[in-house]
Amino acid sequence: MTSLTQTLADFTVQTRFDDLPEAVVHETKRLLLDTIGCALGAVDTPSGRIALEYVNTLGGAPHASVVGSPRRSSATAAAYANARLANVLDADDTFPTSTHFGNATVFSALALAELDRRSGRDLLGAIAVGFDVGARIGSWMGAPMQIENGEVIGWNELGGPAATIAWAAIGASAHIARLDTRQANHAFGIGGSNSPQPTLRKWAESVEQPMYKYADAGWCAEIGVSSALLARLGSTGFTDILDGDNAFWKFYGSPGHDDHALLAGLGEDWQILNTTYKPWPCCRWIHHPLSAFAQLLDRHALRPDEITRVVVRANPFALTPIFREQQPRDPLSAEFSHAHALAALAYAIAPGPRWYEAATMNDARIAAFRERVTVTAEPSSSNIAEWMTGGQWRGVPGGVDIHARGAVFSATADHASGDPWTSATRFSDAQIRSKFGVMVGLDAAGDGPREIRHAARELADIVMSLDALPVERLTASLDALSRAMRTQSEKQES
Repeated sequence: MTSLTQTLADFTVQTRFDDLPEAVVHETKRLLLDTIGCALGAVDTPSGRIALEYVNTLGGAPHASVVGSPRRSSATAAAYANARLANVLDADDTFPTSTHFGNATVFSALALAELDRRSGRDLLGAIAVGFDVGARIGSWMGAPMQIENGEVIGWNELGGPAATIAWAAIGASAHIARLDTRQANHAFGIGGSNSPQPTLRKWAESVEQPMYKYADAGWCAEIGVSSALLARLGSTGFTDILDGDNAFWKFYGSPGHDDHALLAGLGEDWQILNTTYKPWPCCRWIHHPLSAFAQLLDRHALRPDEITRVVVRANPFALTPIFREQQPRDPLSAEFSHAHALAALAYAIAPGPRWYEAATMNDARIAAFRERVTVTAEPSSSNIAEWMTGGQWRGVPGGVDIHARGAVFSATADHASGDPWTSATRFSDAQIRSKFGVMVGLDAAGDGPREIRHAARELADIVMSLDALPVERLTASLDALSRAMRTQSEKQES
């Protein structure tokens, strides 16, 4: 009988671009554009600057592009910096196993595409395949929380997002490196054995967040690139890492596994079609109450100075202390604060890097609004089993009660803006482009400095036609946009 490991490895390296349905190709382009935008938006953040300085310290052969930097670096170093940048603002896409891995999927594939001079079709194929591998590993291990009688009773003792981030990078890297099935099997063993420690429980209990949060997406991307390169050179790993009593799910801390979810519809049910996009740069669990909040602000033309109190009704995942923190002390912690997100939205702060700039974090109006936000449980999301299928969630209700004008305005969102499962919430191509523009310094209407506006439009157009172009066109356009952004930043500082 063919093992789980070998079956998934075979799929990873035998699938070709021509095997991808048109909808999958289109979604892959959308994910690529969104992820690049998230990385560019983080270049001038403290965490982003550290990533770029770290890569400069490492040096290395100039094989791959580093987002926001005039210097190229090695494939491993570039994958590290770019994937970390893409996750810094917590604005990157989220798959419904409670994790992000578009970051490492995209940038491990791009680094090796540059190293090996692959085509745009090759890059898109690697992203789609790698994303599927990460999604299936996450669905196989299930949600990282303890569920009893359908209700969440706590986080797992072990487990966490790092596993799926690393596996997505492993899959993308094995594909773009053109490993054979034997080499891919070994790459799986190498990468899976060296995945980061599971720290989700520590993250959930910490109000003040480290810069890498629950996992450094950069290291996960670097693991993927390294595992593929090592396997291609002949290094070996466990060839049965997904099989048997001591399979990956067990030593990584998952309380169970679902082999059907791992392989069901392999090559037919493409998981990239289930990813969710973020209109706001904060934890996805905050987006359900935020969606309800945005609806009420718009429907009733509510001004922030009219709002005397907001009660957030959150799902079970978003009730730990970090989500209840009213006055987060740093940008990374603010990404998980309901209060900060609602305050930034209420005051119409552009949903990108500006949410976490010092001027916003220290704004007296923002601080005062945060004090008026409290968090309680959303009753309709208590039975999490109702919202789960195949190890994935399909919407988890969250809502708000806004006290203003002597009345209470209430709304609940079963699905958040950016969810692909309803026509009302699915992000359009125009929304993806608009978000990309905001991330690189334009406003929601696409207005801003002419050089950035032109370079951003060119990059977006290239991404959306990448299946007919070489990867060099993408990286040249990315470099041009990075230069335009650096020039604008220098003008503002002078």
